[in-house]
Amino acid sequence: MSTPDSPMLGPRCGLCGEPAVVQWQRRLTSAEFADYLALIQDRRDNQLLLADPDQPPPDLGPLPDPSDCTRSVYACAPHAITLDAAARIHTQTCTAPAESDLPGCNCAPEPVATPDPEPERPQLPASWTTEEA
Repeated sequence: MSTPDSPMLGPRCGLCGEPAVVQWQRRLTSAEFADYLALIQDRRDNQLLLADPDQPPPDLGPLPDPSDCTRSVYACAPHAITLDAAARIHTQTCTAPAESDLPGCNCAPEPVATPDPEPERPQLPASWTTEEA
């Protein structure tokens, strides 16, 4: 609990509990994903219970897939992984920030997603442009 003289609590290093300065993503473990699905299913069940029976049932969409889900991992400066590694999504079995693997980790993170190419700008008709004299 924070006191008036202490800084506000925020994310903490997963290894030592010090305030975090770095964050990255990893895939959910099987157990974490099962817990997440149970939570989502419970919400859906409640939505269906509360839905108006005189209306069509709500469209809840598909359940999430493991490839859609990540969790944040935090580390303090001494236990941080490299900037390149922090920019990538790690596997569910990644042990970072394990001291034995620092400044790296024990997995092969997913490649960085390539941004969508910028769309080509359309040319305006000549009658829409102004000519300066």
